[in-house]
Amino acid sequence: MTAPIRLHLMRTDGYRGARQWAVLLACAALLAALLGLIRFPAAPLLGALAAGIVFGASGSPLRVPRPAYLLAQGAAGVFIASSMSPAILVDLIQDWPLLLLMTALTLCAAFAIGWAMNRLTGIAEDVAVYGSLPGMSGAMVVIATERGADARIVALMQYVRLASVIVSVAVLANFLPTAADTAALARPATPLSAAIAIAIAASALFATRLRALPAAGMLVPMIVSAVIEASGWMHLALPQPIIIITFGVIGLEVGLKFTPSVLGHVLRLIPAVLLSTAVLIGVSGCFGLFLMAVSGLDLKTAFLATAPGSIETVALVAISTKANVAAVLAFQTVRMFAVVLFGPFIVDRLLRLPIWRRAAPADTRSGS
Repeated sequence: MTAPIRLHLMRTDGYRGARQWAVLLACAALLAALLGLIRFPAAPLLGALAAGIVFGASGSPLRVPRPAYLLAQGAAGVFIASSMSPAILVDLIQDWPLLLLMTALTLCAAFAIGWAMNRLTGIAEDVAVYGSLPGMSGAMVVIATERGADARIVALMQYVRLASVIVSVAVLANFLPTAADTAALARPATPLSAAIAIAIAASALFATRLRALPAAGMLVPMIVSAVIEASGWMHLALPQPIIIITFGVIGLEVGLKFTPSVLGHVLRLIPAVLLSTAVLIGVSGCFGLFLMAVSGLDLKTAFLATAPGSIETVALVAISTKANVAAVLAFQTVRMFAVVLFGPFIVDRLLRLPIWRRAAPADTRSGS
């Protein structure tokens, strides 16, 4: 192929990609605007999620660039920290027995649902468990791949659950009452504080190199921002356009993962995956009622604290619906670390038990 022809094809692909991005972003903005008109919480997040799912499932090759997603994670960390009061460490220290109990209960429910998926559908036992674990969906897919499980099914289960949780918590939290003492007083912000907030968010590009820390791209900016906020030195306030873009990028990242390769090979499993997702959300809701009864938290905060979604999406919904963000983040953070750091070890031990259906069909085994 001659150089001029190659250059022409590259330009054509570039124009086509630019047009697709323009259409995708326009659809996401339109859906977010419509949801905003009816005062739906986290409208940019849900609008981008819906548009991403439509485009991803239709075979679009578009993917959120890695740097853009890291910057969105960093901005989410700053945005979450700026809304936390009291600081998350206070809740962690005061309520650590309850934090560990709720984490253990949620993990037990996830393992039970994974076992049921294995027994009823015949998918491999490791796939069923990794797909059911509520934590970081991306991390679970990576861990499953490294351990030889079928990442397609794990991805389907994780992304369906994540999308379902985003929609369900946004809908339900909008109708649940807000505790009277969770409203935060408005604090002044200066142009310098906005500049510092943006710089801290940008540190996510470097923080992600900390492999030992899960979700470092979000947690490092969040921790730094929380220290600044707790010290009283400055109130970090991101410009509103950056906050909207942050919601949108995270929604697109989740939605575009519903690719034909994820859906096409496992269409027969989708009803079971949806049912297992609904059961896990329902069980987590019951845990929320228990948490409200024993902790004194309001129903909305307790529900979000036990929701089996990713930490950044649940926290963003908590902020949008005026829940107690510090309490929500405390429970979500402990569970995230437990799943990512200890989940593989626990799974390895559980899979040795003689309770699994070992004769799974070949098309659901790893490497198929």
